[in-house]
Amino acid sequence: MSSDMSKCLATLGATLQDSIGKRVLVKLRDGYEIRGILKSFDQHVNLLLEDAEEVVDNNIFKRGTMVVRGENVLFVSPT
Repeated sequence: MSSDMSKCLATLGATLQDSIGKRVLVKLRDGYEIRGILKSFDQHVNLLLEDAEEVVDNNIFKRGTMVVRGENVLFVSPT
């Protein structure tokens, strides 16, 4: 693995670690947006969210606890 890739992964991990226990917005490849409290993540960027809500056309649908598979994640942002 290149040095630049290692730095990128380290930054990603640190950023996600700082977001544990906080509300985040997750944008998925299929256009869905999920908001929830980030409880944990792994090296594949699989995310465990609590109090998750799906946002569709400014409508909010409560989803509860969700696991979001990392391969579907475009970005994760604090809300």
